[in-house]
Amino acid sequence: MTPGVQTPIIVREIQSLPDLERYVAFVKEVYQDDPYWVCPDEHEQLAMLSRQNPMSRHVSLQCFLAEREGRIVATATAIRDPRFDAHWQQQAGHIAYFEALPGEQRAAQQLLNAACDWLRESGAGFARLTFLFGWGLGIGIDTYRTQPTVFHPYNPSYYHSMIKNGGFVTERGVVEYVITFDEALAAHYRKLVAGATGSGIELRTWDFDQIERENELFTALYNETFASHWGAPPFTAEQFATLTVDLRHLLKRDYCIFAHAGEEVAGGVLALPDLNRASRGQPVDHAALLTIGVRQPWRGRGINLMMAAKSYLAMMENGCKSASYTVVLDDNRPSRRTAEKLGGLVARNYNIYRRDF
Repeated sequence: MTPGVQTPIIVREIQSLPDLERYVAFVKEVYQDDPYWVCPDEHEQLAMLSRQNPMSRHVSLQCFLAEREGRIVATATAIRDPRFDAHWQQQAGHIAYFEALPGEQRAAQQLLNAACDWLRESGAGFARLTFLFGWGLGIGIDTYRTQPTVFHPYNPSYYHSMIKNGGFVTERGVVEYVITFDEALAAHYRKLVAGATGSGIELRTWDFDQIERENELFTALYNETFASHWGAPPFTAEQFATLTVDLRHLLKRDYCIFAHAGEEVAGGVLALPDLNRASRGQPVDHAALLTIGVRQPWRGRGINLMMAAKSYLAMMENGCKSASYTVVLDDNRPSRRTAEKLGGLVARNYNIYRRDF
């Protein structure tokens, strides 16, 4: 190769299992020298991208890779989700699993253009990168020297320039709260939990002997309470089971809470240990409250605080020193106030990008 002249970039659609396996393995090259990166489950990613996972069976998708002289230098997946479109009355395109080697700005640009062309030709009016539950929850802007929490994004800093050079603009911001536990917070949490009885609310932990039933209850609760939450798609019980039933051996029953008002389910919490720490053989002294919802008739009564407090007390009793509070949109002030009342501080920030066609 002539000095200073780069070899041609070839962007192509993945059509074979061997290429898909190369696509999934590529992430190891991107992060090979990064001490904070947590390797994803390759079998799970292959299942997602081959539409063998309940989260992906209903979508149409196309994986793309960019190569130089046969070496992968960037990857991305374009997705159309008909349930998302039906719920939001949109023709939305989504791009997930974007990864690229440093210095490959042109390859990333051509790759994103190809993914957007595919989405446009499929009828999408815009592309979002990335905020689609089950696929990705933003691109980190200040998370480069800290290990990610389970199910939270992690990426190099240069991705933002690549994405903007690909024609995207910032659409929304997202924050992750972290709470550092201490005895003063424990006393505050105990007071919140005690207040449930006086308000006619029963707080209970999930019954893992009836985990399929609990999953159905939580799926219905989630779909109702997140129906108007920006960017959230509806889920089936089979999809939510990938986070509950399939992970039952990794979950802590006392972290997952339901709030009952008589016979009615008023709210619920799904939380779990930080499995990223477990996967690296570290002490699992951090946990994550992933999803919390309160049905409309019962909002404004502090049930959200009661449920979260009960979950956090259980985490403390299990040796946790800290916990995350769910990914929250920048402008979701009610949810942000909840996190702050529980002692949370913004610890990590993420961007969601959009490109209109």
